[in-house]
Amino acid sequence: MPIQPADVSRFLDRSGWSQAQLAWTLGINQPRISRFITGLKKPNPQLQAALETFFAHDPRAGAPTSRSD
Repeated sequence: MPIQPADVSRFLDRSGWSQAQLAWTLGINQPRISRFITGLKKPNPQLQAALETFFAHDPRAGAPTSRSD
């Protein structure tokens, strides 16, 4: 299941990370994170792959908890 904007928002809230810190870790720029979270843009394949890898393998991320909000 693809990572959803709510997963990223919950991670940022839970971890205290900034969008910029997550973007740097993923190797992308912060506006891409912001546009994804706010729903202005769907993730391109690079962002989706980076998010899936981060949430699946990085112990800082934990498992995403997607649900219908």
